[in-house]
Amino acid sequence: MHIRWLEDFVCLAQAGSLARAAELRNVTPPAFGRRMQALEVWAGAPLIDRSAFPVRLTAEGRQFLEAAQAALRTLDEARMSLRAAHRADASTITIATGKTLARSMVPAWLASLRHALRDDAVGAGFRTRLSTHATHDALEMFSEGDADFLLCYSPHDLPVMLDDTRYMFHPVGVERLVCVAAADARGGPTFRLGQRTAMVPMIAYAETLTMGRMVNQEIARRKLAGKLDVIAVSDFAESVHEMVRQKMGLAWLPAKLIADDLHAGRLVRADVQGDAVDLALDIRLYRPRTQMRALAEVFWAAAVR
Repeated sequence: MHIRWLEDFVCLAQAGSLARAAELRNVTPPAFGRRMQALEVWAGAPLIDRSAFPVRLTAEGRQFLEAAQAALRTLDEARMSLRAAHRADASTITIATGKTLARSMVPAWLASLRHALRDDAVGAGFRTRLSTHATHDALEMFSEGDADFLLCYSPHDLPVMLDDTRYMFHPVGVERLVCVAAADARGGPTFRLGQRTAMVPMIAYAETLTMGRMVNQEIARRKLAGKLDVIAVSDFAESVHEMVRQKMGLAWLPAKLIADDLHAGRLVRADVQGDAVDLALDIRLYRPRTQMRALAEVFWAAAVR
């Protein structure tokens, strides 16, 4: 029996769907199904009622879920304790996050925390190590115990899936995605949503990014797909930003990332006047529910104050 089978099973219980759980665990649905079948063989009883939708656990499955969560929690606590005891630099806070957040939100946020802790006996002068990844990789680094905290976007309809019994979070901000384009000679947008001429060129995010899924949902909701010509796709917000500056097309970009360009008039809103299509992304800071080392606890207390 592999530990990842237990993690898969807990994820399935939370997601309520084999397909959604497979996506969250970054495996194909057939591979995820085989893992669950192997777990049931090992357990010696059916754990999942596959005739229901959403997927339900059997009575044996509900009993096993408690044992699986307890086992994972015990292993996680032991690992976190060992890693904390042998951490190379006790004065460093490690944060797993995304590249866009690391540039747009983190610097000012960290500066405010350093100021708040300047007179604290434990937290004064703390060091920070930012480890930037795609959301899935940052989540894995955090859940593996290789980072003290996870800082990430978490939309209301696409929340980060972490076991509530093992982790907790605090909202530390909101990121606003604004539909913008480069300014033309008269100061208006080079491209605009809803213009009645040819298809409007758009720079899109990869579907693997939280921002990509958010933007695609908004486009589908507003029935704009037939009016937008996606000419480039990127998994890096800064490259989307630069392509918009080069007048290649419009895009939804984080307001904090483009604040200087908006203020200088290099970029302007590209939505229909009076019908803003801004999107809001919650920014969450996650931590383990177990007791952390003193510096991490002080950092958390300052972040949620």
